[in-house]
Amino acid sequence: MGAYGTHPCFQILKDEILTSKDNDPADIDLDALARKYKEEREKRLRADGVGQYQSLSGKFADFDIDPNAPDIIERDPVRRTCDVLVIGGGFGGLLTAAQLRKRGVEDIVIIEKGAEFGGTWYWNRYPGIRCDVESYIYMPLLEDTGYVPTEKYAKGAEIFHQCRLIAEKFDLYRDALFQTLVDELAWNEGRQRWRVTTNRDDRGAFRGLGHRSLQQPQIAGYSGDRRFQRIQLPYEPLGLQCYRR
Repeated sequence: MGAYGTHPCFQILKDEILTSKDNDPADIDLDALARKYKEEREKRLRADGVGQYQSLSGKFADFDIDPNAPDIIERDPVRRTCDVLVIGGGFGGLLTAAQLRKRGVEDIVIIEKGAEFGGTWYWNRYPGIRCDVESYIYMPLLEDTGYVPTEKYAKGAEIFHQCRLIAEKFDLYRDALFQTLVDELAWNEGRQRWRVTTNRDDRGAFRGLGHRSLQQPQIAGYSGDRRFQRIQLPYEPLGLQCYRR
């Protein structure tokens, strides 16, 4: 890449500029532009890296409590094997499980940290939340559920509603383990299966991993006493008959 740097974006930028009909390459100093990108990037880098964040433990442990479901769903530990384990009940997990159902795979277990399906649309409920992609493009499996979005850009509550409709349509609640986190995945060569354990003392084995959610909430580091607290923001009323479980 020479003076334009090693990151592919510099070459893409260079190619776009040189092929654009709206710009005269003779009037653009590509070396200066690349230096500017590098300078701006370095402004955002910090020597402490991820150390700038604080884990949700100790005095911050309450920030990792689900505000949408303050009560823990009591259940006995599960012991079972299955064909497919799906980790995460957001769009990725829902669509993976739904497509498997369409192809005749019935033995599916879904593990989800929240108390419901929905992923980001379960967790995020701030006022006015909606998607900036048109509903008919963004909301999956509308043909399967028969749901018709009420707005061009759907509110979060409506997208959350569609997530639950998908789970109901494909009978995904049946073997879902909510408020559960995977602690360990290990390959058992003798059984030719993966072994899974969870924070609810569940034990099981499965052949295939359908989807995996990797996330670790953190908050920005700061000095001083904590003088704020979290509040729960309910969804705005939809006027829809949502599924209740």
